Amino acid sequence: MDKLNLMVCPHDTAKKPDRWFRFAQYLSQNLDQTVHFELAMDFQEFHQKMNDADIVYGNPADTMNLLKNNFISVARPSNLYDEVVFIANHDLDNPSLESFQESNLVSVTSMLATKIGLDALETQGIKPAELIDKSTWLAVIKAIANKETDAMLGFVYKDTYEQLGEATKSLVKYIATSEQKKAFHQLVLSSKAIQIQKKLASTLLEMDQNSKGKDILDELNIEQWMIPRESEIDTIKQIIAKK
Repeated sequence: MDKLNLMVCPHDTAKKPDRWFRFAQYLSQNLDQTVHFELAMDFQEFHQKMNDADIVYGNPADTMNLLKNNFISVARPSNLYDEVVFIANHDLDNPSLESFQESNLVSVTSMLATKIGLDALETQGIKPAELIDKSTWLAVIKAIANKETDAMLGFVYKDTYEQLGEATKSLVKYIATSEQKKAFHQLVLSSKAIQIQKKLASTLLEMDQNSKGKDILDELNIEQWMIPRESEIDTIKQIIAKK
């Protein structure tokens, strides 16, 4: 192949997309093949183009869809997981995870993060009442802050929450962050680029042992790459399949 096309989840390119250009350059140098990073401006564009890319770094839901479409799992960050932040309206006194028991909550119900949040509560024997859907995570925060519904509690995707300004975060009360460590972003490879699988995997796995590679990993907040186990991928599938 003359050129490999890399696409990255828009959540990860919303800030400092230059990091991913440097990542693509590093791959180009080590694969002896040009890797072109194509920046998707939003999820609509990302979803339109990701199936045509050669290499994709995507969130758990998107990578599971790509694996169904003849992509191959290559690597994942060893230290990064998809989690949720539990939040409450400021009028609630000393809210905790137990506050979610039989309570209505606000979330973006179409997003995998909601299932991660519910899974986190379920592991502690907590079952909420009704899920109230909002279109975006910011809408979830505003709904809880402004009492738009009778729900005083909710989930927000951790990556989104951490990118918010302090003024927005202060609209709600932080309760806790889940620590399920079950769902993660992956780097997957199109079957049409199968010939580079071994070289790509070894390049990624050795990246933390290379000074230039380590600098790029630090920029990406990745400690090192590791190969996902089949059981880990099955766990993500089980979470996605939950009603």
